[in-house]
Amino acid sequence: MDHGLPEPLFELVTERLVVNFRKYRVSDQDLENLNARQRKAIEYLFKHKRITNKDYRNINPGITTRTGFNVLHDLIQKNLITAEGEKKQRYYTLR
Repeated sequence: MDHGLPEPLFELVTERLVVNFRKYRVSDQDLENLNARQRKAIEYLFKHKRITNKDYRNINPGITTRTGFNVLHDLIQKNLITAEGEKKQRYYTLR
């Protein structure tokens, strides 16, 4: 049965089976395939649950509005985040 959650992670830790259930679909492998600025956005989302282009530019000083849009759009294309709202009210959340 699929409830839209990612597969759990199974690990053997000191001879005990540990099962980790994740709320979001971002895996360690996904994070490894991102550049430093994209990882900052995902880490921000883990903590704050949503990010705007302005928030993204605040955690990555010196980038333009357009660059912020491009990076966030790329994360949408990678199926890691979704966009909500229109134009200036737009914000992004984890999938």
